[in-house]
Amino acid sequence: MSGEEHSAPLHDMRTGRLRTRVYRAGEQYLWRRDVLIGDSAPSGALPPLPAGVGLAEAEYRGDGTYEYRAPGGLSLGHRIWPPAARTGPPEPLVRAMRTVGRALRALHARGPALPVPALPPPPISRLSRWLRSTDDHAHRRLTAVLGPSRVEELAAWCDALTDTASARPALLHGEPSVGVIVPSPDPSGTVLLTGESLTHGPAAFDLGWLLGELAEMARLADPAHTPLLVDLAAALLAGHGPLDSGSALLPLAAGLRSVVHVSDYATYVGWNDGLEHCIALLPDLVDTAGHAALDAVGVRTPAPGR
Repeated sequence: MSGEEHSAPLHDMRTGRLRTRVYRAGEQYLWRRDVLIGDSAPSGALPPLPAGVGLAEAEYRGDGTYEYRAPGGLSLGHRIWPPAARTGPPEPLVRAMRTVGRALRALHARGPALPVPALPPPPISRLSRWLRSTDDHAHRRLTAVLGPSRVEELAAWCDALTDTASARPALLHGEPSVGVIVPSPDPSGTVLLTGESLTHGPAAFDLGWLLGELAEMARLADPAHTPLLVDLAAALLAGHGPLDSGSALLPLAAGLRSVVHVSDYATYVGWNDGLEHCIALLPDLVDTAGHAALDAVGVRTPAPGR
């Protein structure tokens, strides 16, 4: 592994799609992520990333394996979910998220940088296939609760997010998540693990995707935990700054994030009765064109038709 010897991983997390192992490596940590199935960035097409802005650049090791150097062994996701596990003041986490916003801005500013035609963002590719061709228990429950017309609407959102003609394409992270944000004791040293899901598309996708994850947490958790999630959303947007174009796609990406949670969990982990509650929260996301997700974390954008 990178020519180094490592003891047992500190953390070893796996689904049917992805395995993540974290090792101590001197003063840093080595994150090894194995994409077991699905779409990932072409092995020979990883461009150099802007330095010094909070992007932990992937080293491709073959066979779907990407390695990253990071300042910590726990992700932001581990720090904030489940809410009962969170300890310590929220301010360092908020500052860390502001760093992530700046990192995404620097990434997006590169413009199209992949040397080959890029695939759609991996989660959108997965969801589009699942919505249109899967007939598992989760899909049947989704259709029963939402109705066929709402399911068709979700598929149309996938198409809108992969149509780069409607917005100037940027270099996208492709699947930003609290699970790939690694805070540092100094929040300015926080990094976003970046590489395996790189693609091209509207910058609104990356921001909306991460906002949608925070929104799902807000919609699932006790209201007492909402203020931190609202602060994290505001810090992300403040760090990134205004979108140059494609802002209408922001709520669509945020709304689809909760749907991908259902489809990915059912596909790569298995059906869990807790998914019924997640599905029950989806109708208003569709009916508001994703704005209910943004509302959950205090992000205000013009509602449909205004």
